[in-house]
Amino acid sequence: MWPERRDLGRDVARFMNSENAILVLCSEPDCARQSVDALLSAGIPTSDIIMMSSEPLEHYGVPSQPRTLMPWIVAGGAVVTGIGGFLLASLTQQSYAIHTGGMPVVTLWADGIITYELTMLGAILTTGVVFLIAGVLRGRGQVPYPPEVSEGKVLVGAVSVPASLRNQMIETLKRFGEIKQGRTAPDSRT
Repeated sequence: MWPERRDLGRDVARFMNSENAILVLCSEPDCARQSVDALLSAGIPTSDIIMMSSEPLEHYGVPSQPRTLMPWIVAGGAVVTGIGGFLLASLTQQSYAIHTGGMPVVTLWADGIITYELTMLGAILTTGVVFLIAGVLRGRGQVPYPPEVSEGKVLVGAVSVPASLRNQMIETLKRFGEIKQGRTAPDSRT
């Protein structure tokens, strides 16, 4: 029923560049929920509705962001560097001819410390790389979100509103907040 969160930067850019788009900046999460319900009841497809907020809105019935692959990528990086750390320690111990008096050359307790440290290092470095790629590098050149969102308002937008529903949707959404339309119309306050 609720729109799924996708790449919001791309959606906001698509909204800002669309002539048929309508955006409402709601001051309350309840108004945002009612705005989405009004858009859905007017027949706007879920894929054309975007939502953005500066805080989670789960307790208002607004869905949270979708799960990302970041934890799995970080866990994979940690496993790879952990295996690499164990191999580094054990192969280094085996490559030197040392007389241990019948004791094992590769000791799991000593290698476990190195494995643990390199596993944590791999998790930290992978987190940094994934965060840099997903958050900073991928976001370059995209239209930033409206500054009102960081001030506590909730953005609800319909990217493609048919001309036949346009005036009706503008009048309906005016009840819920400040209306913006595509790239040509000025702001109109309620």
